[in-house]
Amino acid sequence: LVLLFIQLITSTPSRTISPNVASLFIVIAELMGTSLWFSINGVADNLIGSWNINLAGIGVLTNAVQLGFVAGTLVFALSGIADRFRPSHLFAACALLGALFNTAFAIWADSIWMGSALRFLVGICLAGIYPIGMKLIMTWDPQKASSRIAQLVGMLTLGTAIPHATRYFGVDWPWQEVILFSSFLAIIAMGIIFWLGDGPHLKLGTASRVKLSGFRQLFAIPAYRRSALGYFGHMWELYAFWALVPALAARCSRRGATGGLNTSVGSTSARRNTRGCRVDRYGSGAATWTATTSR
Repeated sequence: LVLLFIQLITSTPSRTISPNVASLFIVIAELMGTSLWFSINGVADNLIGSWNINLAGIGVLTNAVQLGFVAGTLVFALSGIADRFRPSHLFAACALLGALFNTAFAIWADSIWMGSALRFLVGICLAGIYPIGMKLIMTWDPQKASSRIAQLVGMLTLGTAIPHATRYFGVDWPWQEVILFSSFLAIIAMGIIFWLGDGPHLKLGTASRVKLSGFRQLFAIPAYRRSALGYFGHMWELYAFWALVPALAARCSRRGATGGLNTSVGSTSARRNTRGCRVDRYGSGAATWTATTSR
C-alpha cells in the first residue's frame, strides 16, 4: 500500500486529449470520489439500530467528516503539498486512501468513536478530491474556468447524494454494502484520474514558508474578508441542507409527496452549472447576488 501511494504521487503519466473530453473525465471522477462524503448517511437508520446510537451519534459521524475536510485542506495549503505535487497524483492517492478508510468503516468500525476516527480520515482525503479537483480541471481548460468549476461543483452535489440513491435502489442490501459501493466508485475515480494525468497548463511551484502575519494582512483586505466570510456562511447553509434532505425525503415518502422535493434536489446541480455560465458572462458579483437571493 505504501509503495502504491508513493507511485501515485511521484509517477508522471501524460495524455494527449482535448480539454472538453478531459473535463468530462474529471467531473465524472469528482462525482464518484465525492460519494465518500455522506456514505454513512445513506444508512443512518441501520447504524442507529446496529450500534444502538441516536440521531446525535449520526451527527457526530457526519461532523467528523467535515472536521477532517477542514483539517486536510489546511494541511494541503499550509504545507505546500498542493503546490509541490501534481494534482492528478494527489487526487488519485486521496481517492485510494479515502476508499480504504471508508471500507475500514464498513468492515471494522463497531463504535461511534472508532467510526468517527475513520470518518475524520475520510474527510482529510476528500480535501484531496474536491479542492484538488478544481486545480486539476484548471490545468486542462483555464479559458473556461467558471463553467468548468460550476460543472465540478454540480458533480459534487450529485456525488454526495449517491449513497442515498444506492440505498434506494439497493433497499435489501446490508448497510455495509451500501458504504462499500462508495469505496468502489472512489477506486474507479482514482483510476480515471491517474490514467488521465495533468493538463498542459500545469504549473508546479515550491512551497514558501508560512508566515502567520500573512493571515492578518489577508483578512485586512475588505474584498477578501467579505468573500471568505460569505463562503463560510454559505457552507453552513449547504451542509445543513444536505444533512436534512434525507430526513425530509423519508418523511415525504411516507406521506406520498416526494415530487416537489425530488425536483428541488435534482435542480440543485443544474442551478450550479447555470451559475457558472453566468459568471463567465456577467461576472462573479452578479452571479453570486442572484444565487443567494433566489433561494
